[in-house]
Parts: sequence; structure tokens; C-alpha cells
Amino acid sequence: MTRYLKQARLPAGILALVVGLTFVAPPAFAGEALAATHSQPLAASAAAKVNAMPAAALAQAPQAKPATAPAETSKPFFKTGKGAAVAVLLAASLAMTFVAFSKDRVKSPAK
Repeated sequence: MTRYLKQARLPAGILALVVGLTFVAPPAFAGEALAATHSQPLAASAAAKVNAMPAAALAQAPQAKPATAPAETSKPFFKTGKGAAVAVLLAASLAMTFVAFSKDRVKSPAK
């Protein structure tokens, strides 16, 4: 058992190094890039984009009317064909589970 643990040290160390660099390196190098690309704050940038858009694009679109529901009366789910199929599959799967469970019991001579 200890032989396998000794062989696992190198891959575990490499994995720890890769995971560590994955989480540490991007924030460390992102500081310089963020400062260079963003000369103005986010709020000022958003305000400039809104001011540049035409007024028609900012107008609120009219609300769509909800579709009317069909006039037919709806049945309970288990009284439909799909509901009956679901009930049959559920009963069959439960029966199969109980049969398989009862056949899996270990009968030892010590009892």
C-alpha cells in the first residue's frame, strides 16, 4: 500500500501546482491588463453608451397580450393516457425493485 502512495506523490504535486496556478495566476496578471484597458469607471462607460443610443431604442416595447387558454376542460393528469402510462411504469418499477431486493438477501448458515 505504501508503494502506491510513494508513486502518487509526483502526480499529486503536479496536480496541486496546476490547480494552484489556475486560481492564483489569472488575478495576479489581470491587475495590469485591467488598469490599461479600463480608463473610465463602469458607471461612466454605461452612461456614455446610453447617451449614444437613439431614443427610439430606449422606448419600452408594448406588452404582448397573453394567449387565451383553450376552452376544453382539463382532466387530472392520471386520468389521461400519459398519466396512466406513468402510473403503470411506476408500479412496474416498484414491483421490480421489491422482487430484486427480496432475492438479494444473504442467507448465511450461521443464523
